[in-house]
Parts: sequence; structure tokens; C-alpha cells
Amino acid sequence: MVSVSAVSFSPDGKIIASASADNTVKLWKPDGTLIKTLSGHSDWVSEVSFSPDGKIIASASRDKTVKLWKPDGTLIKTLSGHSGWVSAVSFSPDGKIIASASADKTIKLWKPDGTLIKTLSGHSGWVSAVSFSPDGKIIASASADNTVKLWKPDGTLIETLSGHSDSVSEVSFSPDGKIIASASDDNTVKLWKPDGTLIKTLSGHSGWVSAVIFSPDGKIIASASADKTVKLWKLDGTLIKNLSGHSDSVSAVSFSPDGKIIASASRDNTVKLWKPDGTLIKTLSGHSDWVSAVSFSPDGNILASAGRDNQIILWDLTIDIDELAALGCHWLKDYFVTHSEVRQELSICQDKAVLKATPLLLFNQAQELAKIGNIQESLALFEEAKKLDSTLQFHPQKDVYQPAALYWVNQAKIYVAEGDAKFSKFLFNKALKINPNLQINIEAEITLAEAIDHLKQKNIKTAIKYYKAAINIDKNLDVSAEQWYNLCWDGSLNGYAKDVLFACENAVKLAPNDGNIRDSRGLARALTGDFKGAIEDLQDFIKWTNDDKIKTERQGWIKVLKAGKNPFNPEVLEKLKQ
Repeated sequence: MVSVSAVSFSPDGKIIASASADNTVKLWKPDGTLIKTLSGHSDWVSEVSFSPDGKIIASASRDKTVKLWKPDGTLIKTLSGHSGWVSAVSFSPDGKIIASASADKTIKLWKPDGTLIKTLSGHSGWVSAVSFSPDGKIIASASADNTVKLWKPDGTLIETLSGHSDSVSEVSFSPDGKIIASASDDNTVKLWKPDGTLIKTLSGHSGWVSAVIFSPDGKIIASASADKTVKLWKLDGTLIKNLSGHSDSVSAVSFSPDGKIIASASRDNTVKLWKPDGTLIKTLSGHSDWVSAVSFSPDGNILASAGRDNQIILWDLTIDIDELAALGCHWLKDYFVTHSEVRQELSICQDKAVLKATPLLLFNQAQELAKIGNIQESLALFEEAKKLDSTLQFHPQKDVYQPAALYWVNQAKIYVAEGDAKFSKFLFNKALKINPNLQINIEAEITLAEAIDHLKQKNIKTAIKYYKAAINIDKNLDVSAEQWYNLCWDGSLNGYAKDVLFACENAVKLAPNDGNIRDSRGLARALTGDFKGAIEDLQDFIKWTNDDKIKTERQGWIKVLKAGKNPFNPEVLEKLKQ
């Protein structure tokens, strides 16, 4: 199965471009008709972007090039010069500059005719994202070296924004250009002034932050995270709302042009639509693998979602007229009781299509309410829908109590991952009251939460004890690869490598292709005298990472290990803790 990595709308909303791991870009009409397939890249396409006037499409690829195309599919130019794969591409607001970001640690600036203007060098890790300020006077680049760098279009480095403790995955300007938001694997979003001043750190996510975006009016910041949530923040850092409902990592988030809808894409194979007040509007199910990108058309009527199932799905967000009328008539139902003459005037409420749409509309709303744990309103709507259409099949246990209980279980597990034993216990008990048949070992879950809390506080010995206790209570306990990895890494760095080796093995078993996890087991193996195993893990990590500085460091460790010595002296271990 080939994955789709990005989607983009033309400025007039008439063409949708999708980037794919099958090395192509496809152009579509909003009605789903395939217009053209742009073939020419020799490796998968990571991002696609339209010029502001819509006359050029730029595609970035792992084949180390950027290609420029006409909307009719004609290849205009191939921009060659990067020595590593190209992860992102962006046009300046006036369309006169194209910026490309690469694993070779540089940003290159090009003219639309293909002329290389400037290479921006300064990052020590691969560059994951690049963005122009609204006035085009600043270019921001995000990197695996834990920094954001700000540049003038002439290549002058203005400022380095340092403060993140892990890779920066995304960078975004506010609509007025006065704030820069950066999303990082350190679980935070940071807000900066263009002069480099750190305004605020938004802390609250318990997993890496994959995306960050401003609302069109610039008053709200939305962040998407591996902790399965989207968080909405005020510019002063106040958490407004936690959008919970996804059952896996959230990979992308987008605002509709009017700011009234937020779309979130997730590894749970769904897209969810939310109101800014946190109300779940709809869950869009159609992808068979995780959804990696979402984008609204300029008029807000179409949402495009791209997934690892090699699909781009176009969703029509315009409400069906019968459904809209049914909704209005439903809101007026109590008024009609005492004002029957109005019902006669509003003949649309007697229309067969509208009457038919009403119970199904209520039924769908009831299902969505159950999925976010709102039992009473869900039951009421189900009953009302059934009164209007007795053929609707409604089973309270299956349609309300089971999804509602599952919602609170997922909420509880979020707090387990944060190490909050008290509140997660409260939520688990709430789920069990709704559905006593749930197979949950609360004691094991709470013990795991306590283990995570002790690990956060660097009480390593106690954390090990609680981790083991949790597994002894429930051998099938769902402990994530990341949770085992954290114990493996922190335990190894703090003198407990032998005691946490079991955690390292569990992490590798769950995520054998994750380089960071192999790296942590390599550390533990070296510290426990298994030099051969350590070398194998470190070699696998070197193949996995794109960071040349880290590669060189690991190669040095391997050289020492091959000589039969342990490279991890107290000084090295202390450096790794930073």
C-alpha cells in the first residue's frame, strides 16, 4: 500500500493536488475527477504547494529535488541541488521565491524560473518545515536540531529560536505576522516574537506535537499531538479546550477559512470536525489507514484528507438542503405546539423530504453524542428519532452505553500517560458505571500511572518497581512502546541499566523499526556489558537517522565498543541527560 503524504488546494479552489509515496502528484477536480498525474519523481513526494496565483505547482521529494509544474501537468523545471531528501516546499506571498527544506540541513531559495538564489546554512539537523511570514520579509525554518531559525530572503540569519529540548516538527506565523508558533517532539508548543523573544511555552500535551496552526482571525492556536488530542489555546497561553475523541495520534489540524470548523486527522483512520467550542460535529470515516493531512478549500465547502491508504478523499461540507430544513424544523418543534398556524405557513416543515430527513438527522446526532460520552442527550435524541421513524433500529447498550464508556476509557488512558493516577481512576470508574462489562483492570492502570509519575520525577528505582507491579497485576496491560522507551532511556542514564533492560526489550518488541528505541536499548546493552548487542542497535540507529552529527557520535561509540571498552563514562551520560 502506498501512502499519500500531503494535499493542497489551488488559490481558486478548483484544483486539489496530492503528494504520494508512489512518486507522483495527482491533480483532481473538487468533484473527485482525476485531472492529471504528474510523474517524474524517482522517490516519494513529501509535500506539494501552489503558487499564490495558482500558475505553478511545486512538489518536494525524497529524490532530493523540487519539481515545478504547470496545472496542465507540463514539467517546467527540476530544482536540483539538495544532497538530502526534500521535506517541505513553500512559496513567498508574492510568488517570487520558492523555499525548499531538506534533510541536508539547508533551506534553498529559488526563483520560479529555477535559478538558485541562495542556500541558507546553519541548522545542524535536518530541516522539517519552512514558512514565510505574511509580508514575505521573514522565512522560518524548523529543524531536528531543536531550533527554529529566522532568515531574511537575502539569506541573512536574523535569529535562532532556541528553547525546545527535542526536534521541531512545524512552524507557523500568525495572520498578522507578530507571533511565530513552533511544534516539537518535546510535547510543547512555543510562541515567539519575530525578534526571537520567547513569549510563552504551551505545555499540556503528553505526546509529541505534530502540527500547529493559527485560526484565520489569529485569536486561537490549535495544536495536534501524539497524545490523541487537539488543544486550543489563547495567545496568552491559556488552554481553552481539549478536543478528545481520537483513539490514536493526531497528525494534522486545519481551520476552515471562516474559522468556524476545525478538522483533525489521525492515525485512527478518521477525520473529525469540531466547533471551536469543542463540540464534535462529525467523524468522517472512509480511510483504511492513518490520515496524514487535511486541507480546506478556499470557500470552505470541501475538505480534502490524505491517508497512508493511498487515498485522497474529498468531503462535501455543504449541508444538504433537506437536512438543513429538517434541522430548523426540529429546533421549532416546541414552538409549533402553541403556534400551529405558523406550521401551516412554514409548509417546508411538512415537505416529505424534510420529514424523512429529520429522524435520520437526529439519529446521527445521537450517535455523535454517544461517542463523546454524552449519554442523556444521546438517549433522548435516539428516542425522538425512533418516534418519528419506528423502522430505525436503536439498541441502547450497543449504540449509547458502549461507545460512551469507551470514550471515558480513552480519556482515562490519556491521564494515565500523564501520570495522573487520581483523575484517571475517577474516569475509569465512570466508564465502568456506564458499562460494568468493560474488561479493565483499574488497579493495573493506576499502578502504571503512578510508575509514569515517579519516572517524571526521576524516582527511577520506585518507577521500576511500579512498572513491574503493573505488569504483574495484568500481564496484558497496554503499555506503549514510548512508555517502555522512557523507562529504558531514563533508567539507563541514571545507573539502572540492568534493571530496565526488560523495558528496553519490550519497547523494541512493540516498535522494532523505531531508531530512538533501538538507540536506547543500545545504551542499556553497552552499560550491562553486551557490547555486541549494543553495536547492532547503534548501527541500526545510524541507518535510521538523518542527523549527521548524531551519526558521527554513534560511530565513535561503536569504535570504542569494538575495542572492547565502554564509551559511556559519567561525562557522556551527563551530556545525554541534557
